[in-house]
Amino acid sequence: MSHHISEHPSLQPFDISEYKGLRGKNFYDMDPALQRMVDRYSESFDPKHKLAMVEHIREYGELVGGILDELTEECHKEGKYGEVVKYDRTGKRIDFIKYSDEQKRARKISYDHGVVNLDFHREWNYEFTHIHRYALTYLMNLNGEGGVACPLAMTDGMILALKKIGTEEQKKKYLPLVAGKGSDSHFMAGQYVTERVGGSNVSANRTIAKKLPNGKWELTGEKWFCSNPGDLWVTTAKMEGTNTVGMFLVPRIKENGELNGQHILRKKDIIGSRGKITVEIIYDKVEAEEFGRPGHGLVNLIRYIIKTSRLHVGLGSCGNARRSVMEASEYAKFRTAYGKKILEFPSFVKTLAEMQILQTANCFVNFRSVGLAEKGDDAAEITVPLLKYKSSSQASYITQKAILTLGGNGIIGDFSPLPRLHNDSIINETWEGTHLIITDHCLHALQKPKVYVAFQSLLEELTKNTQSISELSNVYTLFQSKRKELDHCLKEESKEWKDMNRVYIADLTYHVLALAEWIEQSVFDAKKKLPNKYLYFAKGYAEMVRDGLEAPRQKEGVFFDPKALETFLSF
Repeated sequence: MSHHISEHPSLQPFDISEYKGLRGKNFYDMDPALQRMVDRYSESFDPKHKLAMVEHIREYGELVGGILDELTEECHKEGKYGEVVKYDRTGKRIDFIKYSDEQKRARKISYDHGVVNLDFHREWNYEFTHIHRYALTYLMNLNGEGGVACPLAMTDGMILALKKIGTEEQKKKYLPLVAGKGSDSHFMAGQYVTERVGGSNVSANRTIAKKLPNGKWELTGEKWFCSNPGDLWVTTAKMEGTNTVGMFLVPRIKENGELNGQHILRKKDIIGSRGKITVEIIYDKVEAEEFGRPGHGLVNLIRYIIKTSRLHVGLGSCGNARRSVMEASEYAKFRTAYGKKILEFPSFVKTLAEMQILQTANCFVNFRSVGLAEKGDDAAEITVPLLKYKSSSQASYITQKAILTLGGNGIIGDFSPLPRLHNDSIINETWEGTHLIITDHCLHALQKPKVYVAFQSLLEELTKNTQSISELSNVYTLFQSKRKELDHCLKEESKEWKDMNRVYIADLTYHVLALAEWIEQSVFDAKKKLPNKYLYFAKGYAEMVRDGLEAPRQKEGVFFDPKALETFLSF
């Protein structure tokens, strides 16, 4: 018997026939944790300023969930990635980076919205605060690195350094290029520090800087990881005849209109952050300008460039994880297995709930760290490297979990952004210091008396009203226990033990901070007599810290409480 093709079994509707993913939704409106952070960290703002800021962020949430999501997907396909063009048609060396139209349009939309340079928009009449700036950064990363987020971070660092240590001439010449409204350079600032001999160990650099009679410098050497090669970049080199590392500004085109002496060797084949390209470069008498006092190169590099990048990695990783939770939650509304909705399986619900708790905690502490950094609080010396490490490693964990919730569909690159988000998260784990490097920086900060006192003061402030909520007693007891353990590790254990267990100490520090944050958020709502959903989050996080991520959940805990589960899944 013959059947019409329309009756073929494979063409019949099935559970995810109407699944459309998340495109077209406003990602800010979908994120109650981000909305809470924006609201709480702008409490002291003038009402008009706050209203304008929220509207600006919401508009970007619309762009990120709409056209930018579409463009990001389109420019992450074979044939759409950036390429190096070594020579023009006449054989003249140009070392030009050619991006697809989709990539260029995505950069322009975000740049024109002011995600890095709103304070250079004449129509913006308010301060461009950290909560505003980093809420936009977080939202951008809901589409992954996307070929834009890494350039954004480097451009942000460049703008800050120019403002702080640039000469008046440098500010006049370069700020309009990298930050000016209407500039054609859309996040085309880079950082070239790493050499083949090492990355984080900048003092091992072999590139040499020679002072010229005209006051400029001539650089000779090589750079192994040159992310986002473009119009202007920060680089490092040892000043001739010394072991002192200086920081320099290098323009792609010299003042006389000629191409500078950088030679691009090849594009790197990296597993993530592929929307923007990374190359290897040889410096052959590159013309450069000293950036800040020559002898303060490393100090300024860390203070302005690296610190900014680490803040971006923390918020960016958090954004990657948030999108992963969103994708898993949306898919779960449609998918069935063995005749049941997958949301009817307790193990699946537990997985979603745990992802949500971990990501929300990370969101809250990241914005706490941003606030500390903006105020110049000494505790930020701990939280910034700590959250660069923990946010990126946790994002890799959450993105992998999300991939598995989609089953086979989770590993298909054109089904969802999850494979790309996962690879970008792994890149974030490496960028600006691997775990062993970054946790060493964290440990070093923890052992500075002044910094540790500031961190302890932060913990006291976050937990000072705990006694007013009896339901937080178990969470507070765990917090005290972990805090005491951290103090013991730092003060009683040997230097060798601390060095060997630096990752454990960083994890412990993060748990102490996150538990304190959950306590503060819960007390805040209780004082205002608001529905206290964050009690559920605090209890859930405490159980995961106490028992472990893969441990069985307790029958008397929130993971067996229908109201708590509903709260997690609807967040």
